[in-house]
Amino acid sequence: MTRFRRFILMPGLIAAAMLLVAACGGDDDDTGSAESGSRPNPTATAPLAGAAPSPTATPASAFPVTIEHEGRSVTIKDRPKRIVALSNDVADIALRLAGPERVAALPASNGTPSLAAGAAMAGSVATKLPPGTNPEPEQILSLKPDLVLITTRHGGEQDAAKLLEQVNVPLLIFAHWGKPEEIAENVRVIGKAVGEVEKAEQLVKEMEAGMERVKKAVSGVQTKPRVVAFSDQANRPFLIGKSGGGITPTLIAMAGGELVADQGGPAQTERVVALNPDVIVIIDVWGKGLENYRSILDAPAMQALPAVKNNRIIVLPAWQAFLPTDQVWVGLEALAKALHPEAFRS
Repeated sequence: MTRFRRFILMPGLIAAAMLLVAACGGDDDDTGSAESGSRPNPTATAPLAGAAPSPTATPASAFPVTIEHEGRSVTIKDRPKRIVALSNDVADIALRLAGPERVAALPASNGTPSLAAGAAMAGSVATKLPPGTNPEPEQILSLKPDLVLITTRHGGEQDAAKLLEQVNVPLLIFAHWGKPEEIAENVRVIGKAVGEVEKAEQLVKEMEAGMERVKKAVSGVQTKPRVVAFSDQANRPFLIGKSGGGITPTLIAMAGGELVADQGGPAQTERVVALNPDVIVIIDVWGKGLENYRSILDAPAMQALPAVKNNRIIVLPAWQAFLPTDQVWVGLEALAKALHPEAFRS
């Protein structure tokens, strides 16, 4: 849907919001969904990497809470029970903090193991939003959310956020995720919003401790391997550059590597050969392993590269080193061990 069409839908959106307020006033059932009328109880799920214990949740009496975040003030009257997360990163964190029983909807991509650390938990959420970066405000309001979380990385997400700001639903907008300290701040904000402050702090401490262990391990390394990194977000190899590469360039630098591509772009054999990498990092977005990368990895000109000759090709799922959540320390550790195995032998 184009931006123009989104803004002419505003009268319908306001009407939907009025119906939402009326419906919420007489409906205490927080387990239903707009699609099925009910949501299954979550089953036991395998713990995530380094999963933190579950401390006592913030009591309902602690609400309302007012959150000052990125220049906006948002008041949440009651402990949220129908959270709608519109972006993969905020959805993954919301699942870890609030549990699937309090998440009314999230992106379908959160059920893909390569894209989300909490993919197993996502299966217990009844409503999966369609893939893409153009959330539909009308569908969101039909879910009767009491908290909406969104990351505004794309134009469609920004449009949806502008419209949702004009209706009476608490909305938290996250625009900055590129640095570990920004991730930590966002986890704390979401924790406060969903009434899980202690659990959020534990996730942050776990992330910071994991990163500190890596920092200590690689502090004495003498050389920085030349690294080329690819993602397959569009089902074909894409070169990740120092600028515009999200969290990946930061993690490679923290792991003791040197990302040698200044700019990203479609992967071209000639360019990769010229970069002469010691290590190739493959971000597996769709769970296909090396399948989407064969066209470039198997090219004859690539076989003389140090990374290929020495089999220094590391494959990481996107949730570890591409999508910014509190679990990026897992990918950081994997990167550091691949770049500097000698630093971890003890």
